[in-house]
Amino acid sequence: MDEKTTMKFAPKKHLTKAQAITVMVVGGLMLLLSIVIPTAPDSTAHTVKVIVGVLGMCVVIVGVCYRPMEARKNPKE
Repeated sequence: MDEKTTMKFAPKKHLTKAQAITVMVVGGLMLLLSIVIPTAPDSTAHTVKVIVGVLGMCVVIVGVCYRPMEARKNPKE
């Protein structure tokens, strides 16, 4: 058992290019709205705003992870 395996994150399923872009845009809008909308600190609205911002960042990361991968070109060229 001298086999060495390297574990890399590679999702088995990918989104289409349009789906990935849509997911990333929605996440970016959620993050942008959480930055732009003013709220009073220590209020429920502020807590919701922070949660929406964190979820927006997570949605962007999911869109990036599941985007379609392009074929690699030959590195010798």
